[in-house]
Amino acid sequence: MNINLSTKDVMWSYVGIIMSMASNLLLLPFIAYYLNSEMLGLWYVFGSIGTIAMLFDFGFAVTFARNITYCWSGAKTLQKENVSFTENISPDYSLMGNVLQACRIVYFRISIAALILLFIAGTAYIAYVSRNIYGTRHIWAWIIYAVAIYLNLYYGYYAAFLRGVGAIDAANKNTVIARSLQILVTIGMLALETGIIGACTAYLLYGTVFRVLGKYKFYRYKQIGQHLAKVKNNISHQETNKLIGVVWHNAWRDGIIAISNYFSNQVTILICSLFLTLSETGVYSIAVQIAMAIATIAGTLYTAYQPEIQASYISKDINHMKSVMSLIVISFILLFVIGTIIFILFFMPLLEYIKPGIMVSIPVLLGICTYHFILKFRDIFSSYFSCTNRICYMNGFIVSALLCVGLSFICVGYFHWRIWGLIFAQIISQLIYNVWKWPMAASKEMKLSLNEMIILGLSQLQANLKTINSTILK
Repeated sequence: MNINLSTKDVMWSYVGIIMSMASNLLLLPFIAYYLNSEMLGLWYVFGSIGTIAMLFDFGFAVTFARNITYCWSGAKTLQKENVSFTENISPDYSLMGNVLQACRIVYFRISIAALILLFIAGTAYIAYVSRNIYGTRHIWAWIIYAVAIYLNLYYGYYAAFLRGVGAIDAANKNTVIARSLQILVTIGMLALETGIIGACTAYLLYGTVFRVLGKYKFYRYKQIGQHLAKVKNNISHQETNKLIGVVWHNAWRDGIIAISNYFSNQVTILICSLFLTLSETGVYSIAVQIAMAIATIAGTLYTAYQPEIQASYISKDINHMKSVMSLIVISFILLFVIGTIIFILFFMPLLEYIKPGIMVSIPVLLGICTYHFILKFRDIFSSYFSCTNRICYMNGFIVSALLCVGLSFICVGYFHWRIWGLIFAQIISQLIYNVWKWPMAASKEMKLSLNEMIILGLSQLQANLKTINSTILK
């Protein structure tokens, strides 16, 4: 079945992404106000360890979702690399049913493994970095957070599946509902002086609601549940095991890339917590969160259009793919610059007013924003290859990640450059190779020149804005 994003899908993509990011930013003043500097730093350490646990996904969510898109677009077989091109637009529900069954088996195993690691190694690390904090409330908060991570990992693939079949508006509506609930509950529990336990409980509630809604809406989207029920008897253990092998071929590569991205980004928070104080870790983490929010919002179309790029590739509609890629790149650049200016002018003074003790300098924020611009820019072009079921950029990501960690330890642990050492290590590690290699390779393969990309991107962006404007005015 063809996947073409409507104006409603695009609008809900922005609403969903903005709500997801805005929830963290809206909660930031409350968390900063109600938690002391040590608990604030610990809260971000929770998030960094949680990201490690989510790496147990090891690329399966991305790969399974990609293959769901292929099934939805009419593919009759799934391949380890590349795709079987087709002109058929009818979904293969038998193949989709086998993919779903394979997904359930895989995620049951990895979520249990992740929970065990969180309870043992995660608790030990939290106890170590918080050894100067009196009491056990923060340990109980960590246990709640760990359970939330487990549930998110076990049921998280339904959100990816919704996007895989083109149900972009449904996926983003779920985000809005769940995030709104998290905001209300977090503020309420913090006001009741529950501290970090309240924040963790609200996070658990958010994840549970988001995953339940994702499962509910996936099976009801265009009667997918009814169609799958009809082919239930066609699902075989042999075919399921075979599909696990097919998916694993690229899943482990996607997993290595996810780990590399973690070491290129989130691991710096853990390095910060080892060499600097929890208060400094909290300040650094706030700057990272702001930069990630700007990059994520600016890259909304990059996330939304992934299924459409995959569907265009499998049907050999190269011209449409070039138009979409151009729109994604140009909109990202413009929105990132605008978003950075807005945050500096409006959000930073507000944060300083609410919590005078938290000082994130503008030069530091600009440095971290520069890195996240580079990271997302790289991802946009490397995603072209992942959409075509080729993970050729893995080695480059691995080298950059190792270089980032090595330079971080040298700059912070040896030269004592503190936060600027982390920023320097991150930027240099990407400039050496990835930031120029994959944009050049993708553009060359698509035969998309810089001049053509700018013209197509601005033209598509203008057309989208007109369509959105007319939709709003109706």
